[in-house]
Amino acid sequence: MESEQKENSQPLLKQRYEPFSIEETKENVEIEQENKFDQFKDFVFGIKIQKSQRDVYLDGKVNPINKQNNFIKNSKYNAFTFLPLVLFEQFHQFINLFYLGLTITQCISFLKVGFLIDYLGPLALVVAISLLKELYDDIQRHMRDHQINNYEYGLITRNGIQKISSGKIKVGQIVEVKCNERIPADLLVLYADDEQGNVFIRTDQLDGETDWKLRKAVKATQNLIKNGADPSSLISQNSYATCQEPIANIYQFSGLFNYRYQKESLSLEHVMWANTVLATGRIYGLVILNGKETRMAMNSKTPKTKFGILDDEVNWLSFLLFVMMSIMAGIVTAFSGQPATASVVTVAYIRYLVLLSNIIPISMRVNLEFAKLVYSYKINIDPQIEGTITRNSNIPESLGRIQYLLSDKTGTLTQNDMIFKKLSLASAQFSEEDKDEMKKILIEQCKLNEYPLQDVVNFLNKNNSKLRLKRERDQVFRDLMFALCLCHNVTPIYDGENPKTFQASSPDEIALVKIAEEIGIELISRDQIQITIKDCIERKQKYEILNNFPFSSETKRMGIILYNREANRYIFYVKGADAVMKQLVQEHQRGFIDEECENLAREGFRTLVITQKLLTKSEYENWKCKFDQANEQIENRDTEIQKAISLLEKDMEFLGITGVEDKLQEEVCSTLENVRNAGINVWMLTGDKIETAICIAISSGIKSPTQQIFLIKETSDPEKFQQQINTFGIETNNNLLVIDGTSLNTALTYFEELFFTIATKSQSVVCCRCSPTQKAQVTECIKFYTKKVVACIGDGGNDVGMIQSADVGIGIEGKEGKQAALASDFSIVKFKYLNVLLLWHGRLSYKRSALLSQFVIHRGLIISVIQAVFMFVFYFLSISIFSGGLLLGYSTIYTMFPVFSIIFDEDVDIKIALQYPPLYRSLQKGRDLNAKTFMVWVWKSIFQGVIIMILALVMFKNIFLEIETVAFTALIFNQYALTLSELHSLHIVMIISNVASAVIYILSIMWFPNQLLVSAMTFQFFFYVIVIVLVSWSPCFIAQKILKKYDPSDYEKIMANVKRELINTKIFK
Repeated sequence: MESEQKENSQPLLKQRYEPFSIEETKENVEIEQENKFDQFKDFVFGIKIQKSQRDVYLDGKVNPINKQNNFIKNSKYNAFTFLPLVLFEQFHQFINLFYLGLTITQCISFLKVGFLIDYLGPLALVVAISLLKELYDDIQRHMRDHQINNYEYGLITRNGIQKISSGKIKVGQIVEVKCNERIPADLLVLYADDEQGNVFIRTDQLDGETDWKLRKAVKATQNLIKNGADPSSLISQNSYATCQEPIANIYQFSGLFNYRYQKESLSLEHVMWANTVLATGRIYGLVILNGKETRMAMNSKTPKTKFGILDDEVNWLSFLLFVMMSIMAGIVTAFSGQPATASVVTVAYIRYLVLLSNIIPISMRVNLEFAKLVYSYKINIDPQIEGTITRNSNIPESLGRIQYLLSDKTGTLTQNDMIFKKLSLASAQFSEEDKDEMKKILIEQCKLNEYPLQDVVNFLNKNNSKLRLKRERDQVFRDLMFALCLCHNVTPIYDGENPKTFQASSPDEIALVKIAEEIGIELISRDQIQITIKDCIERKQKYEILNNFPFSSETKRMGIILYNREANRYIFYVKGADAVMKQLVQEHQRGFIDEECENLAREGFRTLVITQKLLTKSEYENWKCKFDQANEQIENRDTEIQKAISLLEKDMEFLGITGVEDKLQEEVCSTLENVRNAGINVWMLTGDKIETAICIAISSGIKSPTQQIFLIKETSDPEKFQQQINTFGIETNNNLLVIDGTSLNTALTYFEELFFTIATKSQSVVCCRCSPTQKAQVTECIKFYTKKVVACIGDGGNDVGMIQSADVGIGIEGKEGKQAALASDFSIVKFKYLNVLLLWHGRLSYKRSALLSQFVIHRGLIISVIQAVFMFVFYFLSISIFSGGLLLGYSTIYTMFPVFSIIFDEDVDIKIALQYPPLYRSLQKGRDLNAKTFMVWVWKSIFQGVIIMILALVMFKNIFLEIETVAFTALIFNQYALTLSELHSLHIVMIISNVASAVIYILSIMWFPNQLLVSAMTFQFFFYVIVIVLVSWSPCFIAQKILKKYDPSDYEKIMANVKRELINTKIFK
């Protein structure tokens, strides 16, 4: 038997592999085996993706030969690359690179101004912390990779089923996957233990959609195993699958399965992509793609790393500090009286630069990184926004500077929970209040006619002609109810004693199936082969599914061809968006569809147009031949299939239009009102119709009562569009701009700058009929032309592009799945959580980090000023006033915790922050961290540094160690006083950090007496320290209070009004 199979396989193998002679083939194999250079390239650079069609045989052969491995690698480093890559990333940052240069100068004797450890220590500490963080993160990634790569699956071999780890799976192998196991590679389903070869998978980790997807096994191999053959017999079959080249599109696949010279067309429903999960049963699958060639890997593009606006501002301030330090070093060098030779001046300049290097705080980045982690943690654990997840801890401060919020509509502003509202026929309209009347009509019609289109069949039998038949309202209504119950991809789920539920990719479909059931046509079951329903007089009907054409964003419709054997009737149903469906019906019905869809959309309803067509057996069979021919194509299969389907989609009978309502999310109106009052411009980007979008814009409050609607619709002519947008620009503030996809495309193509310059001045804009690409383009353009922080929020896969393009991407875990949430920087459960996320967490995060960064700058600048004064007084002596140990302690254990405790500061409580959104508006001008605030801190540092050093010199002019001791002690306690005076509220963490730091300082002096002159620490010494601290700190404190009183900031004005309102409220009560 086996020899016969080998003999039978020879012609096919020769046909598939031999345009070459046998000798040439052997020579090619030898060359391949000997080509060590290619193997080396594969090892170093990885195996390239084969961008060509392939034949995968069930016995393991692959043509062309495939060398991909299936190891998953999410880790960033290995033992050899960790140190080089991490160090490169660290020293790619300006501050670390600068301090590395300083450290190197201390290895050169004539540039040395102190001990090497004094400069190497802080740098090593900062880099070590970053190294440990990266090491910990990458170890976690390695552990996850190891767990996935070593998970064992069943491997079908000639000797039965053996174990194989996921990472070793090759193309051409047949693997066994059990229920709830991850699909290890892209598989062609050869067998499923369901009788009909059907199986369900979960794809939420691939496309974010939570509904189960139906897959089916190849018929030939399914029947082989079902009839009792051993799984190992699959390998002996003279069969192979011809598959298209690896592509990224997860919604498209074409191929052919060749079984004993018979061909079976393969499509998406026959394959399972890697990283999906088998939801039911057990399968045997042929590995057709693995490793980097899987759909998952080809869609795993590393998203662009986002950095917050605060990081940009801090980098700018760091550059200013570098310029300031360079100027100060130049001034000191100029007055030092060094010989005017280039070498001497250069050496002196570098030495002074080293001594003043504390101006640029090396701990800045570490402080801010830890602060971001704290903000992210506080967001994640906030019970008021339960379920919120920070997925990008780099940008929590950007939540406090948003000026444009771009929002999806369905599932974001609305609940994506569809409720039936209206049903429009050509001669009647029914609403949800008319259910009793609809039930009565349906019962009467079911008694008269058992099956759909019965009156049409009777008419045709009598007249033997397809003349236009004017049908009665009740007959059309009956057929419409049947269409709602039959034309869909809904699966009823029965779970023991629990009520029946429905599984579908769209809530619209579930809503229509439910209303059909309420009226009297119940969906009993649906699988890949047939649909079973029960009518209103308890009769069951079974319909074979001959062909099913799922909904897609390109076709904007779905269709299904059914056959009822008892009635011998072929019925073709199509439903979809009005824009495409009106082209399929008879011309005299198109005007009604346009008008009625607009009327329903004005009421805020989502619409679907339902049509049907009666087919004869010969019509169907003739069409089926053309469809099968198109289905056998590998290249351009989708195009050919659509051409075949379009042959049927002519002169469809219009049945009716459904109107379902998508209710607004909880507290949407109040949330959007707060967002607008916070100074954030709101744009709504939706794929829905203009009328529906306008209705939602009005009901949600995006359109204010005083605004007029300015509509730009279906404008593809550039000249006309330019006139319209210029007209809108004249009265921007009084109008809400509504623009559709066609007009938006004209704007993006011809007038990008003009459009966004004018549109961004409006408080609100609504973009309708928007494609996912257009959403992302709009986001990028607003960022580019306004230079403001843009946030995008959405819940579906079509929102991923704009979420990733935004400065801040916010995803909602909705009924369309988790794709948007997984791609976002912050994922929330409800739209109303924006209130707390932006007005509370965002505002506080930015204010805290702005103050923290300026404190860190002050901490480095003040000690550099003291050093500069010391050098001026002591004749430009290029030595450090403080020892390396003191400098290290100053920037770490002595002052780090008090300064870092700023991240717990709250200027207002959460109730006030949410009640007064204008508090958020004050941040948008950047007044908490700008050139003005920077200069205030610079002058504060200069004043305090000069006072501390001069008073220390005056009071302790005899002994240098006494000067060092009093100056350093005064400096430390000045920092504590300044920290406490700058805070708006006292937190227990702040008190503990200041007290603990002071105790640590005193104890460290006692333990390490060689660092400072302990004997000088008498009562008089501490009295002098208190005097110095008061003289250096109190003028700044007093000036700050005076400035607040006579020149208050926007924030202070708002808070003054808040306090007055609270006082008046208490008095009134």
